[in-house]
Amino acid sequence: MGKAAFLARRLTPSGCIVAGTKLAAHREALKSKKIKLSPKVDAAVQSVIASTEALEALGSIDATMVEIDRGTDRCIGAFSSQLASIERAFDHDDILPLTDDEAARRRDALLVRSEVLSSGTGFIRLVYSQQWVRMSAMIKALEGKDVKAAVERLGLSAETGRLQRWTELYGKKLGVTEAKAADPAVKAVEAWHEAYGTLLVQAHAEYDDDKDETHALLRDRLLSPYEDAAEEARRADQRARAASARKKTDAEPEPIG
Repeated sequence: MGKAAFLARRLTPSGCIVAGTKLAAHREALKSKKIKLSPKVDAAVQSVIASTEALEALGSIDATMVEIDRGTDRCIGAFSSQLASIERAFDHDDILPLTDDEAARRRDALLVRSEVLSSGTGFIRLVYSQQWVRMSAMIKALEGKDVKAAVERLGLSAETGRLQRWTELYGKKLGVTEAKAADPAVKAVEAWHEAYGTLLVQAHAEYDDDKDETHALLRDRLLSPYEDAAEEARRADQRARAASARKKTDAEPEPIG
């Protein structure tokens, strides 16, 4: 498992650059105060800074992977919502008992979710390479005999086919399903997250004494650039979801009464 797995969420290329630039500024501020970092931590910091510079050197970063990731995430989220909608349509069966057909449809939805999305959809926040691994497992589960039959009965074959095509495109762009090399921008983003994940591990290993004010200061200076960027990404996701919900509500017809 790579060190990037220790990070809470994946940042966009611009988010990586903002966090890396802030980290470099924090490092210079610590140096001006004569606060010396341990060799391992300093090496990790320099690796993040170098990865940030590599991202900046790409100039106009190819947004194709970002767009592919966004489209893939939307498809996964929509599929999960479809299953959830079916399950909700047949809940409260203690008040209104299900017919045999209704019970069978709910069982099919529960089966598909338990086999395909047993851990939810949180994996879409992982770095690209780790998300692709989870997506590949998802597609493999969809190919199971019982799951495939359930999907067909639910009428979701078109959606699962599109999930498979998004996964194939995702892998091609990463360079993991074809002999060609991965997109340079994708490789640079992956390398940045691996570098910052390494810094996170080293910072906690070297400065883990909560009673030591210097340790607390160093952890904050070293890790807050990423944490701030991750929090901003989380808020951006919330704003996007809220805007989408408002748009959906505005589009709904007024009730006739």
